[in-house]
Amino acid sequence: MLPLGPNPIIYYVLSHLVKSGFQDIIIIPGYLKDQIMGYVGTGSKFGVGITHVVEPDGVTFGTAGSLKLASHLLDDTFMVVQSDVISEIPLQEMAHFHSNHGGEVSIALTTVEDPSSYGVAVLDKHDEIVKFVEKPPAGTSQSNLVSTGFYILEPEVVDYIENERWDFAKDLFPYLMRLGQHLFGYASDAFWVDVGELKGYLSGVNWVLRNLVKEPPRDARMIGDPGEGVFARGDVTIGRRAEIRGPAWVENGASLGDDVHIRPGTVLKENAQLLAGTSFESGIVFERAVIGNNCSVKSTIIGERAIVGNDVSIDRAIIGQGCNIGERAKILPGSKLWPNTKVQAGTTVDGVIAVPQDKSFYFDTGLGQYSGVLASSIEEFLGALKIVPLEALEYHIGRRDFEKWTKDVLGSVLLADNIRTLRRSQLKGEDLRLQLIEVVQEWAQRVSSPQPSPNEEKNTEKPVTNV
Repeated sequence: MLPLGPNPIIYYVLSHLVKSGFQDIIIIPGYLKDQIMGYVGTGSKFGVGITHVVEPDGVTFGTAGSLKLASHLLDDTFMVVQSDVISEIPLQEMAHFHSNHGGEVSIALTTVEDPSSYGVAVLDKHDEIVKFVEKPPAGTSQSNLVSTGFYILEPEVVDYIENERWDFAKDLFPYLMRLGQHLFGYASDAFWVDVGELKGYLSGVNWVLRNLVKEPPRDARMIGDPGEGVFARGDVTIGRRAEIRGPAWVENGASLGDDVHIRPGTVLKENAQLLAGTSFESGIVFERAVIGNNCSVKSTIIGERAIVGNDVSIDRAIIGQGCNIGERAKILPGSKLWPNTKVQAGTTVDGVIAVPQDKSFYFDTGLGQYSGVLASSIEEFLGALKIVPLEALEYHIGRRDFEKWTKDVLGSVLLADNIRTLRRSQLKGEDLRLQLIEVVQEWAQRVSSPQPSPNEEKNTEKPVTNV
């Protein structure tokens, strides 16, 4: 439900399906299911029919495992679309490809420079996938063709899913290949981006903004120089000598102070405020957020109601809702601030994911037996893993507490999945400690990188459409 300009991500996913001619859509919502179902409804506003299949509470389904919930509706060839990708892949052309090749599965593929964060496919001369590797180590991949999250499957494929936790790339596709089933790769150079991480999300915002010129919302108007492609909805306030370069999107109640400079790729949601002398380049400022005087913000998401003090610099970061950043602070590339985090004046933040006290992880050695160690940031979590008693590690991993905290508080499905894999290995003692530290360190380095790596397939809403 995160917006890309005027509309949430799922709007653009569904719009692409509708434009491609699909009429019957099944949505399996995970996170924010009530918001998703309320927004899309029965599909009437999109001109299609939408059926919702809801995961039962307390059960975690994988991207492939969730298809079991909808198996009674999948009696013909169907397409699966991951909900966090924005694309112009020609889906009807892909459907013809699948029909002509006669395989059980067709996977839409695209070429990337670094395939180490994706599911990688190696094709033979007939476009059949002869090898599929999930996230190969950097420099080892035999191909730069990666999965885009668009799959066409025959209905009998669902029968091969043995576990509700199965993912497509990690479990189902390798299993089918071991059984000798035929998987084909449909390579496309059409626009595609995973918006589940900062770099991809900003690319998705830019894609939406560029397309506003072709299809502006009915209630929007162009402001400023017509050649800039700056659109506004409702009343906005623009100070003296303020400059807005598009493409950009500005919503009702937004306010720009004197000498504010807005650069291409910027979205200002309702009642966002940028005070005098501030420069904002490529990113989004959510509702009622305030950015102070003489700030420099680049390639950043500023959460709802966040307050940024004067003379702050932020580069390639995610600032959670309700954060309060003091004057002269510096937020370095790759940093993420958890909602309601306070940064003191003059502080430099470098990759720290801060957590409010009530969201801290308390290490116990048993039920109700607090060890005296808690973690309020990923650095503290790493430090705690090195010193807490082994009983605490075994207790929490057995209860899946680490997985829940990293997913629900840190917001990382990737880290939670990696810890889940480690839990299933049933390691004990110091071996468990060492592997936990390694998994968390690898993730911490990934999210602190100036060039964030794309996320894995995530168990969020999954549109499934009949071909």
